[in-house]
Amino acid sequence: MGAMELAAYVDQFGTDTLAGLVFVDGWAGIAYDPNTTPWQWVPGFQKGGRKWTEEFVYSNYLFKKPQPEQYLKRWAQAMLQTPTNSAIAVWAGYFTSDYRPALAKIDRPTLIIASAQGPFVHICQDMQKRVRGSRMEVLENVGHALFVDDPERFNALLDDFIRPLAR
Repeated sequence: MGAMELAAYVDQFGTDTLAGLVFVDGWAGIAYDPNTTPWQWVPGFQKGGRKWTEEFVYSNYLFKKPQPEQYLKRWAQAMLQTPTNSAIAVWAGYFTSDYRPALAKIDRPTLIIASAQGPFVHICQDMQKRVRGSRMEVLENVGHALFVDDPERFNALLDDFIRPLAR
């Protein structure tokens, strides 16, 4: 959800205090449609948040490469630290907010990184069109947590992007 938060920050505060921006496999907003937003999961999540969270963490959405059992348990535990009603409120805001117009305000170097196999690659391509001069990198064979599945490539992209900004 960091991409949405970054776009909301730019919308509210601008870019004067930023050297650059990095969006990672997410969106700054979508055209909200109550008929296609997956609200049906909310009652199940309210009643069985632990089960839903564990199924999400253990699915192949987050990770394409096998992760140690203890690591997956830590992810699930970290996610469960957010109270259920708060998680639902954050999720609802995520699917009903649209900060895409804020992308036009970005006047700093911008890197967009997406998973080739994930649901956000086309959305990230649209974001790249909206941010003048932005650069997009698409990683293959990674899940949404692409920084876990391919940390060497992810970190190299960040290093390459950040190094010139430090001047």
